[in-house]
Amino acid sequence: MSSDPARSKARPKTRRRLREWRGHSITAGFVLLWLIGSLAIYRDARQMIVDTEAKIRKEMSLETRAMAQTLAGMLERTYLTIRTVSLLPAVRAAVPHNRANTDEDVVEQGYFSDRDTTIIQQLYNHIAADIDVSEIYLVYDGFDPEQGQVPFLMFDEVLLERIGLAKEAEPTHDADEPEEYEAAEYMEYVQQLDHLRRHAPLLPVEAPNGIAAVTSALLRTCDNSQYTSLANGDERDSHGLLLSVPVYDLSSKQFKGLVTAVLRANVLEAALLGWPRLPITELDKRLLAQRHTDLSTAPAEYVLENRETGDRIMDRRSASLPRFLGGLEQPAIHLEQTLELPYSSAWHLHRYKSTAHLDSAIAPIQRDMWQRLGLLSLLLAGLGLAVERVFAVQRKSTRTLTRMANYDALTGLPNRRLVAEHLSHALDRQQPGNSQYGVLMIDLDDFKEVNDTLGHQIGDRLLIEVSQRFVHSLRTSDQLFQLHNEAAPADEHSAMVGRLGGDEFLVLLPNQPGLEQILGIAERLQASLLEPIDLGQDQVYVHASIGIAVHPEHGSDGPLLLRSADTAMYLAKRQGRGQTVVFQQDLDEKSRQRLQLLTDLHSALTQKQFVLHYQPELNLASGRIDCVEALIRWQHPTLGLIYPADFITLLEQSALILEVGQWVLETACRQLKAWQDAGSGIEHMCVNVSLRQLTQPGFAETLQSTIRRAGISPGNLSLELTESMLMQHPEANIRLLHELRKTGVKIALDDFGTGYSSFSYLRQLPLDVLKIDRSFVIDTATEQGQAICQTLAALAQRLGLKVIAEGVETTEQFFNMSEVGSDWMQGYLISRPLAAERTEQLARSFDWQAFKTDNGLHGHSPDWAPRHPSSATQPS
Repeated sequence: MSSDPARSKARPKTRRRLREWRGHSITAGFVLLWLIGSLAIYRDARQMIVDTEAKIRKEMSLETRAMAQTLAGMLERTYLTIRTVSLLPAVRAAVPHNRANTDEDVVEQGYFSDRDTTIIQQLYNHIAADIDVSEIYLVYDGFDPEQGQVPFLMFDEVLLERIGLAKEAEPTHDADEPEEYEAAEYMEYVQQLDHLRRHAPLLPVEAPNGIAAVTSALLRTCDNSQYTSLANGDERDSHGLLLSVPVYDLSSKQFKGLVTAVLRANVLEAALLGWPRLPITELDKRLLAQRHTDLSTAPAEYVLENRETGDRIMDRRSASLPRFLGGLEQPAIHLEQTLELPYSSAWHLHRYKSTAHLDSAIAPIQRDMWQRLGLLSLLLAGLGLAVERVFAVQRKSTRTLTRMANYDALTGLPNRRLVAEHLSHALDRQQPGNSQYGVLMIDLDDFKEVNDTLGHQIGDRLLIEVSQRFVHSLRTSDQLFQLHNEAAPADEHSAMVGRLGGDEFLVLLPNQPGLEQILGIAERLQASLLEPIDLGQDQVYVHASIGIAVHPEHGSDGPLLLRSADTAMYLAKRQGRGQTVVFQQDLDEKSRQRLQLLTDLHSALTQKQFVLHYQPELNLASGRIDCVEALIRWQHPTLGLIYPADFITLLEQSALILEVGQWVLETACRQLKAWQDAGSGIEHMCVNVSLRQLTQPGFAETLQSTIRRAGISPGNLSLELTESMLMQHPEANIRLLHELRKTGVKIALDDFGTGYSSFSYLRQLPLDVLKIDRSFVIDTATEQGQAICQTLAALAQRLGLKVIAEGVETTEQFFNMSEVGSDWMQGYLISRPLAAERTEQLARSFDWQAFKTDNGLHGHSPDWAPRHPSSATQPS
């Protein structure tokens, strides 16, 4: 019993110790929880910092490679241009006579022909318009500037024109004009001639690919001192480099001289900034303002270095780049990319990122970390809420990263990765049955023209509008999976619209009853593009090429199905704008054939495989064949005669259409002149012109030169342009046509009625002739078709235009089109396209009365005779 009081005394003490232990345990627990939470927050922030740094480095690497490719392209195109000049036979065969002074004219003295000078002038104009090259010089060995000699040929007209425009925009006084500095530039030519004479004395066996090039250090060039002669000029804008290639004698193949291009340093500096040019003059500032160039952007982080000369070109506004290069400051990131050039590996592109810039990108993450730590410290009692916040932030970051990885940033549509994953999962779960899984590969036609003409910003707005139309078109009657909600699971039973990149889209159509329903959806997608897209000041008509593939007929898995759809889409593009093609097993073979044709096309013109046939056009007013249309044919050495439908699209895609189109124009004009000299009744020639020719800078001047050399009257030549081609950018094309009309040629609108042009645009087009499409001529067998042709002819007459009916193949069509008011007839009823000799024979021997008798035209109208005698001399 004596122990009971002791026990009673021990119990409170034990309870006190227990409470103390419990308090310490709670405190320790809170501390432990704070440590665990703090560690989790720190690790999360650290991982986000690592991911951010990796992302920045990856983006910098991609941008640096792209910039290196851009700069390499500029230098390579300049090299290829002067290399082309150096290989011209006239340059290699000319007497190596450098001019004694600037007054000496080697063309007038017979050392060089005007025609060869024009060729080099055109090459200079082309590269100067592309890369802003200042001048191209031709200097022969033995050049002695100390004796007052000047280069054999100098081409600087584009530069002088820009100087003149700059002075008009900001008039200057004579005091503002600095002296020209030619000594350093001319002495550099002497050194380069000596270098090439010693190191490249003979034309290499692997020419032209093995032709050497030499690059000067940066020096003050005379053209730059002129260009910066305004009072606010900058000394740095007068520096440039000389890129030269050797000239070898045509007979002995020994070194003879050099061709050089003067490239200003500020042109390369503008490329580093992504600007069209630097704002040196008031004219430059106006042009940059018109192009909406933002001049307030942060300084560029690039440095272009030539390791052979030690020269460096960079953004002059940057204060950090000189510090990096001088070793006064260490960059946080430094990337280097070698410019891949065919003649040198000395050019390197450096990209720097300062520590301050990187810290500014990481600062929000660090601030967020400290805020969460502070909140955790102050609200230990609300630990659960703090933990939930951490998890919420993590979930939000995960969703953001998921969206960045799975969705297109411009349109919000699923990107290529998510679409491919969705398709793969859907096909894995596809049950055998009566339903089909359709894949539509969509590519916008001529989207590059929109980007090149209106700019990438307008192109982005167009892509957004097109994607919205596609989505809306599917929503009207198809169950469209709402992929913009990342929380929703992917539904393999719903349609999906995705953007693969550029102007390519993909539509997935699960559970379709058959191909007919899939084609119907494709038609709806095409119909959604019929209305023009309003892009502010411009309205653009968009067409799309659609390739369709169906599972399992055209592919058992996702990659194979996508490849089949892609093959069908490319076939659709070759058939023209706005076409839809379903994949067939023989399309792969056609793709290989197309690749072979594309390869053969590059040598077809030089090997003289192209020929022209001429389709006669019958003048109903005179009963004579007085006009023909020139049609190109390809006489392939193994495949025989190939018609335009099989290779014109390839010419367009490869840009060979410019050379071939010019050849067609020159050949047709010469043939017309030969017929006229022989006293033939063929008075007029029609030539088809592509949009790429029409929009080529200086096309009107080239056309005038071609007509003048051929010796024909401009009024005897008609240029045929399709309605759908002109309606792509109607306002710009109207301006181009007005320039062409000034040359005196006629303008004919081909395939009229098929291009969806509005009457307001048709009224503004400076036309002479409307050619009614063959599809309407065939339809004249019906009352409705006859009424349509009558309406088209009446419209042409109201506009003061002549009418040509195309594709007339039967007597009935001939009679019907003459009744509606056609002025000329063209088609197999009159004649197929013929070689030049047979065409002229047909024109001479054509008997109007015999033609009517042979084709039973008297039976339709006994008193019918040629109409409108006064129009007999009007060309088509």
